[in-house]
Amino acid sequence: MPKLCQFTSPRDGKPVYVNPGRVSVVYTHKGEPPDTIIGFGKDFMLGVQESLEETVRILRSVEPAGDKD
Repeated sequence: MPKLCQFTSPRDGKPVYVNPGRVSVVYTHKGEPPDTIIGFGKDFMLGVQESLEETVRILRSVEPAGDKD
């Protein structure tokens, strides 16, 4: 089973878990406050409380060494 990354739901502060192998895009949606969005393909987007930089760092921390830039 792949290692899951834990993030925080912006709505209720509860943990949400993400399979980093399924993530296709991470971006910031401008707003007040700005939201970090994790996209899985074109059909599912998940908002998380962590910053864009923190989200990317967490996702990259579980990548196999050969897959990093």
